[in-house]
Amino acid sequence: MEDIANLVLTGPEFKEMDENMRLVTMDVIKAMPRPTISTAAPLAGAATASDGVDRISRLPAGILRDIVSRLPAKDAVRTTALAKRWRRVWHSTPLVLVDAHLLSDSGMDAWAAGLFRILDAMGCLADRVSHVLTAHPGPFSSVYLAGNNMLYHPDKLALWIKLLAAKGVKELAFVNLASRLDDKLPIPADLFKCTALTKLYIGTWCFPDTLPRARTAAFPYLRELGLCSIHMKDEDLAFLLDRCPVLEKLMISSGRWPRLLLWEAWGWDDHHITNMSCKVKIGHAPKLRFLGFLVPGMHQLEIGNTAIKVNTKASPNTTVPSVQVLGLQVKLGTYIEARVLPSFLRCFPNIETLYVQSENDDIKFWGPQTTGTSKVINLKFWKDAGPIECIQKHIKKLVLREFRGRKSELDFLKFIAEHAQVLEDMVIVMTHGFSPSDNLGAKLRIFMASAKWANACCKMMAFKSPFPIQGNAWCHLRGFDFSVEDPFDVSKCHGDKCGH
Repeated sequence: MEDIANLVLTGPEFKEMDENMRLVTMDVIKAMPRPTISTAAPLAGAATASDGVDRISRLPAGILRDIVSRLPAKDAVRTTALAKRWRRVWHSTPLVLVDAHLLSDSGMDAWAAGLFRILDAMGCLADRVSHVLTAHPGPFSSVYLAGNNMLYHPDKLALWIKLLAAKGVKELAFVNLASRLDDKLPIPADLFKCTALTKLYIGTWCFPDTLPRARTAAFPYLRELGLCSIHMKDEDLAFLLDRCPVLEKLMISSGRWPRLLLWEAWGWDDHHITNMSCKVKIGHAPKLRFLGFLVPGMHQLEIGNTAIKVNTKASPNTTVPSVQVLGLQVKLGTYIEARVLPSFLRCFPNIETLYVQSENDDIKFWGPQTTGTSKVINLKFWKDAGPIECIQKHIKKLVLREFRGRKSELDFLKFIAEHAQVLEDMVIVMTHGFSPSDNLGAKLRIFMASAKWANACCKMMAFKSPFPIQGNAWCHLRGFDFSVEDPFDVSKCHGDKCGH
């Protein structure tokens, strides 16, 4: 991931962006999956032992292909000069290409193979990508393209998509380094001809205007899809998902008008980036277990065809029983946001772990603001909201992040403590700069000592924030690592190494 970040952050395209577009681009890059190969282990000197015997070249052809498939593109091409037997290995190995690995390296010797010298002579990264995609016969195992503003390379854009489709790309991550939000290009409709795809991430594009309307599956093998800062209509998303019959993982990040949002939405308001009001629609989702982070002040939640509003009652048409872990991002002291929170919680009756990111009530999003009322959010407010099944019967763990000691936060914690009958752990993470051992921690302990705990065995624990700045409600990489039991538990991730 470091190679990609360096390519983007130090390239001329990034320098041409305005400040807002730079923020969006950084979020898009963070949301992209890690390439399967790295430049951390150079090839130089690996082929021949100190006694001069070339033992690697004696390995079976299948093992040689496996070796080459794990090398950066430049090193993979260089293997054609190692020995006679290696000359055809690269061409017979499914291509793994990360465009950042095609950049010249001042510490590297001249390329030995003909193609290697051709690429080295080319000054344009887009030209190098074109030559590799054209020269390799396919199939393409994994292709990661993030180094160009494709507005300047329309012919290459069309060529690349056609080659990727014709040569059976299986995993594709393609980011367009647009200079402004309004510069987003339509990604060619030939993308729908990449029928061998199993993983697809696209960033900073417009959805194609002309779509293949045939009812056959466009992506019959696609299991993982990431849409990052994609301008698309609701019906486009519905069309796309309908063409992915075996899809297992879906991420929509930094989208303007999505129907389903997993992370955070950004829009454009004259001169600033602004959080947008977005629709989060959940239809039939029997396998959906993790959902977050929902923002009651920004997301318009729909279950099936029912919009979830204040005082919406729980029913088979308004609940998603499969969800076990839910993340919410809310200003607990702001009435216009907190008042819908009980209705949101009723939609997920079987939650076992609840994450609440407590937002600062004093901070307002850029852009037009909706004026709230002066009603107070206190303990009485929560009691008057009525019974909430997940709190009473199912929640075993509550994590409140960014705790500032506000009365609204304390009342919310007390309400949970006095009504959550099976609650086992209440975890409070202090806001940046505070510790459980200082006055803020003492305030928490004194207030919660007066609570009549529904489960006397529940443990309350307070921790310092694991991050050097406020926020960090989620981690994209953990969110899509299915080997992680709890993708929202940022206490176990590795900060910047995880994309924060």
